[in-house]
Formats: sequence, structure tokens, C-alpha cells
Amino acid sequence: MAKSLRIAGIDRWADYRRGSLNISQMLTYQADGCSFAVKGYKPLQGSEIIIEDTALTEPRLFAGIIDRVELINSKAPLVWKVDCQDYTLQMNKKLVVETYQGWSADAIVRDILTKYCPGFSAAGVASGAPLVESTGTDFNYIMPSECLKWLCGYIGWQWYVDHYKVVHFFDPGEMGTPAPMSLQPGGRFSNFKVSIDHLGLRNRVYVLGGSMLSDLQTIEWKADGAARIWVLPWTPRECSLQVGGVVTSIGVEGVDEEDTKDYLVNTGDGYLRCSAGTDTPAGGMTMALSARQSIDVITVVDDLASQASLAALEGGDGVYEHQIKDDTLVTIEAAESAGNGDLREWANPKTSGSFTTAVPGWSPGQLVAIELPERGINSVFLVQKVVISLSEAGVWLFTVEYGGRLLGIADFLKALVSAQQKRKMNDTKLIHKFVYGTEAIAIQDMLLTTVRHRPWLVEACRSSTLTMGG
Repeated sequence: MAKSLRIAGIDRWADYRRGSLNISQMLTYQADGCSFAVKGYKPLQGSEIIIEDTALTEPRLFAGIIDRVELINSKAPLVWKVDCQDYTLQMNKKLVVETYQGWSADAIVRDILTKYCPGFSAAGVASGAPLVESTGTDFNYIMPSECLKWLCGYIGWQWYVDHYKVVHFFDPGEMGTPAPMSLQPGGRFSNFKVSIDHLGLRNRVYVLGGSMLSDLQTIEWKADGAARIWVLPWTPRECSLQVGGVVTSIGVEGVDEEDTKDYLVNTGDGYLRCSAGTDTPAGGMTMALSARQSIDVITVVDDLASQASLAALEGGDGVYEHQIKDDTLVTIEAAESAGNGDLREWANPKTSGSFTTAVPGWSPGQLVAIELPERGINSVFLVQKVVISLSEAGVWLFTVEYGGRLLGIADFLKALVSAQQKRKMNDTKLIHKFVYGTEAIAIQDMLLTTVRHRPWLVEACRSSTLTMGG
């Protein structure tokens, strides 16, 4: 038989109730689900379930764990409705207690899988992920799936576990294998639906981030021979000072000891002064302060193709503006990537829909070309969800949901830059990890059969002999 439904290793296809199977394959980390009905003895909650059809190119349609069993027919033979989740449920059996500093995100994923997810493979974890400055105390007795979700939010990647217990961790920009067919007039599909929504449309994004340090800038002025304190035009950072062409030592007021520095800078009120032991600079002497200043991270990004398309359709300049405020964006590169990520999500009207086909090979993350100009649609879309069902005639049917942007991914995918993208202070809280076990001490009796002489009796005899001879 090509089709099989194994529960705890036993094929129950003969007990399967026709027309009851429904498999939902979701995009990225969202858990896949499955439901069906079987007659006979009750399947046990927590048992492994694998559904396959060897007649298909990709035979395994679902694999996971039973999480709910319900009796739906109490007359003989008994009929049970079974609900299942993918292997994410089993992957979360142990809680993660770790702190990582300066690790790449993919190295963190591999370490978590090795320590906390026995039986799961890291073969699908892509290399070259950005560095993570610190996980702080976020990985403090939480499920492995939540750790991976946290990492994805930090660097803008995605993850999922497949039907063979292989964990995939990857850049979503590389997602998008071709679908098994394109949709054209007269093609093998039915129940085609489409909707177009302009809500949230924008093709110019202003990004208002946090603050960053500028390049080094030099301020020069002439000493007047009397002043010992000078107000600066902006608050300096990372300072160096030359007085009359001679490099001097400069510290931060309130931080450095005054007797160890020639000059002190106040980073709050923005002034420079002589230390108590420093002579007043002579009149006409050139003072040159080189420093960086804190500047706001502000940028703007445009989707010119979207603007031109909407201008031709609606008239005007076709520009729809939007702004992002996020003080964790502390570099121009991160801000530009945040804006471009937002444009990827929203620069075109949101198009979504569904269709049904008997052509196999569909899975979320594929790119499907829909060329139906009479329906007003001619573009490429992302497959976001696939629902698999089995007709009473034994034919697999695939209901495919498609759309123009990724479901389950944040409104903007930030830069694939390292720790500067999400700077955070390390918490002072300590993570304690306790390991409990049982130590056994084995005690047993041992019979020694070696003959032992008693030396103290021998010594006593010698003593007696010496006495008698004396």
C-alpha cells in the first residue's frame, strides 16, 4: 500500500476513517498541524505520528506528536479523533539555561540543539549568521523554540523544524524555491480567490533611529591668557587635546582624578577646563580639541518602482509616506535596512488569495507565478500555507494560500548587522544552573585467605630469650 499512517510505529491506515484527514503546513516557525479519525483501539497522547505516500515525490506529508485524542463514536467500533502537532512539541521537552556573549546566532542554535534537543539535527542551520552581543538573562529556563524565536527577532532570520527532525535556521532573503506549477488560464486548479488591499501601503519610509557617534571633528580657538574654562559648541566624546601643538592628557570630569590629567571635559554641560595643577594657557596659543559628537540616526528610503507604478495608475507622484521610530537602530546601515525591510512588506498593495489543486509538491515558502490577466493579477507570490486533504476517492488535494508578504515575520526585517543593531545592557542578574544526580557507593565484604604471622608474639619470644641468657 502506498499510503501509510503510523502511530507509535504501527501502521493504522486500515483503521483510518475516510475523508477525515486534514494537514496544515505553515510558513517558517509556525507549528504544522494534523487531524484525522481512526477506529479501533485508542491512540495514546504523546505517540509519534508519521503520514506518508510513497507514490509522491516527497512521500512524507506529516510527522509529529499526538497532543489530543477525543472519542467521537462510542458505539462499536469506537472512533477516535486525533489532533497532532509537528516535532516542535517534542523539541521543547527541556528548558534552556544559558548565557551567550559574542557568539554568532547559528553557533548558538547548534549549541542549544546539541545540549537540549537530543534526536534533532542541525543539518539545516545555515552558517554566517550575524554575531549576538549578548543574550543576557533571556535564556533563563525557556523552551528551545523560544530561544530560536528570540534569535530570529534579533537578526531578522527565520527557523522551522521539518518532518525528519531537522532544524532549519536561515536568512529569509534566501527563501523562495519555485512552486511545482504556475497558474495560467486553463491550468489544473480550481476555487481561485484573490483580494487586493491598499491599507498600510507606503513606498517612502523615514527612519528615526537612536543616536550614533560622528566621525572625529576638530575645534580650534586661541587662548586669551586668562580663561581656564571654555564652553564647547556640542558635547564631546572620545576626546584628544593639543595646546600649542603639544598633546596633553584629557579626562572626564567626575570620572578621572584631577591630579592625573592636564584638562577635564564635562560631558553633561559640555565644557573644557584646566585641571587645578595646569597653568593657564598663554594668550595666542592655539587649542585644538578633536572629538566625536552624538548625532541622531535619520534616513529615508524609497521604492521607486512602486512610486512609478502607482503614479501611472492613480496620477500624481505615486508617493505614500511612512515613518519608523526605533531607538535601537544606532547605525545608518541598520536604519536603512529597517526601512528597506519595511518597504519589502508594504511597498505594494497587499494581495492574497487561495486555490485548490491536485498537483503535488506544494510547501510554504515557495514562489508561485500567477498569470491571470483577466482576473487582474500577473505577478509572483509567496506560498504562505498549504492545507492537505484526502478525498473519499483517495486523491490528495492541496489548498494553497498565497500572499505578497511573509506572515509571522515582523513588520520590518532589520539589518543583518551585529550587536550595534540592538544594543542592550547586560543585566546584573545571575543565571544559576543546577545539575542533580545520584551518586552510589558500593560496599562489600572481602575474605582474605593469606596467612598472616603475628609479629608481636615473635618479638615477645626474643625478649624472653635475652633475659634468660643474661
